[in-house]
Amino acid sequence: MKKRIACFFTGGYTELYGMTQFLKKINGEADFIKLTPTRERKSKEDIRNRARHMEMISKRESGLTGKKLIDHVKNFVQEERFKEERYDVILIEDDKDDRFLTIQADGTATIDEKEWETFKQEVQEQLQKVGVTIPIIMIMAAPEVEAWFLADWDNSFGQEYRQILSNDQNQYFSTKFRIHINEEILTERYKNDIESYGYFDSQYVKLSERIQKSLEEIDFMDGYSGEYPTESVRYSKTKNGGRMLANIDPQSVLQKCPHCFREGYYKLQEL
Repeated sequence: MKKRIACFFTGGYTELYGMTQFLKKINGEADFIKLTPTRERKSKEDIRNRARHMEMISKRESGLTGKKLIDHVKNFVQEERFKEERYDVILIEDDKDDRFLTIQADGTATIDEKEWETFKQEVQEQLQKVGVTIPIIMIMAAPEVEAWFLADWDNSFGQEYRQILSNDQNQYFSTKFRIHINEEILTERYKNDIESYGYFDSQYVKLSERIQKSLEEIDFMDGYSGEYPTESVRYSKTKNGGRMLANIDPQSVLQKCPHCFREGYYKLQEL
């Protein structure tokens, strides 16, 4: 019988659109039931206006992360609905952001494995106190889900823009942008340790924002000798994130993300 997994994902559009498809590649025999985030039911006014084509995350779940996400899970598992639906496993997925890091003398950071283990144990204990008796699996996108995209470049940024770029244009863009990511965003410090990203001079920098700003500020087709693309390349979590998450290969992520992804990957696979 298939395992029924109660899934609580961080409250973003990337997770809304693509996380379930991604996890099914880890274990195609389990049923992943997404309990967070959920879609907001549209009003008649939304349907009449521009929002009719756009899915909206429930207001109480939008942006859920960190302590607020754990508190949401604690409240949800005490509802009668949760008990009646008879789940076998709870899965919590979140962005790590600037948690579980130790700042080093040079102002960069490294994963604090002890703090990460302590956090997982504390969540287990909190949920057990409110009556949870089934296994709990935690997966962190460290520092954000964009790290998973960079771990499997060919199935994410390497192919996402083929709808607006020709094959030659996309090859040129992908090569140039990947070099920029490694040299200017990850730098030598983090390009082989992406889960520890991103303190510089003891200040935290969001990976997703650096990627977005690079695409907005830098002409990555500069120097391209062929016909110039008619559309600008941009990165939107809402428009691009979910599609890339659904496309990437978890095994590629596993190779580049050994700290906050690996344990959850194997626990899901073994169900």
